[in-house]
Amino acid sequence: MIHSLAMTGKLKWAFIIDKDEFVRLSLNKILNKYGFQVEEVEDFSQLEKRKKDVQGGIILADMEIDALERELPLLKKWSDRFVLMTPLVTDELNSRLRKIGIHHVIKKPVEPELLKRLIRKITLNGQAKSSSLSKKGASSRFDQKGGERT
Repeated sequence: MIHSLAMTGKLKWAFIIDKDEFVRLSLNKILNKYGFQVEEVEDFSQLEKRKKDVQGGIILADMEIDALERELPLLKKWSDRFVLMTPLVTDELNSRLRKIGIHHVIKKPVEPELLKRLIRKITLNGQAKSSSLSKKGASSRFDQKGGERT
């Protein structure tokens, strides 16, 4: 269960990149409840100094796809830890995201239960490398209600 993350003794970090203060406050509250130490950051460059924290945590970001494409080197390092939050999930967007290595998408406004399932998948399910999907020849599945299907 997610609540047990804090009991493992290992600090889990969640980094939020979002311009909307209300979204940041809401996510902060939800992620704290799930045992994460939360930090708001402006962009990926701030995460470069926090490599160890990112490796054991997650990144939640609402960014334009063009901005994501400019951050590809860093994004590729952390694609298994990255969750894109977006108000509109389309087939075209999903296709572009898969091409740049983004496998986790959640629809805004973020529903706490969907976020909880996605966090569980990322943090507890074999370090969330999407390699298990690619080994099976399957692609990531997204849905309009909240991102990746489990």
